[in-house]
Amino acid sequence: MAVGGYVAGAITYYGSFLLWGGPQLQPGWLSGGDVLFVGGCLVGALVAAGTGYIVGLPSLRLRGDYLAIVTLGFGEILRVMLQRTGDVITSVDEVKKAAMGTLATSVGGSLGFSGLPYYTDLFWVYLFVTITVVVALHLKFSSYGRAFLSIRENEIAAEAVGINTTRLKVRAFVLAAAFAGIAGGLFAHEVGTSLNPRELGFQKSFDIVIMVVLGGMGSVSGAVLAAIVLTLLPEALRGFSEFRMP
Repeated sequence: MAVGGYVAGAITYYGSFLLWGGPQLQPGWLSGGDVLFVGGCLVGALVAAGTGYIVGLPSLRLRGDYLAIVTLGFGEILRVMLQRTGDVITSVDEVKKAAMGTLATSVGGSLGFSGLPYYTDLFWVYLFVTITVVVALHLKFSSYGRAFLSIRENEIAAEAVGINTTRLKVRAFVLAAAFAGIAGGLFAHEVGTSLNPRELGFQKSFDIVIMVVLGGMGSVSGAVLAAIVLTLLPEALRGFSEFRMP
């Protein structure tokens, strides 16, 4: 999610400088700004998928708690790396003179990537959520999905019947990382959001795991329902914040 958010943010922010001279929101439905935003989200998904492959190929030979430790550890490494990036470039002349590598690493560091245009709205959120749910449902009832479920139930038995568990886990890892990258792109362009590495660390991973566990492992509708409840519940309980940790 962090990889996709920062890649999409860098594309829309610096792309807006190169195309229109500044990061301001381009008005109009399906304007050039929307095209740049969607393109940034898709590129962010591809980069996130590639990152998932690089991490998943060696680590998914592990099982259980060891796998969780490796993936959470990579998330923390990525968070620290993002905190050490350079300041955001705010001058159109400097953006045009800067090399591609310089722009890719000038994403705000520990202060966060601020100044991103707010392209995320309900239309794009519902569109990408619908695509995600449709893909998840089709995948669940496909041959790959049945293989995923068999690995979840009993990995040793799945290997015994000829399923290449390592290869399938890597594919699941890559696919999940791609959709997480799109989610990061949507998150980066929300109104009032300043993309910060601290917001995409261990706590965010823990929140997503809770949604999946409460919704039921392997249940698409359960995961969606749990995500809705766990997103709305903190807002409903905001009035009780004074009683938290007295």
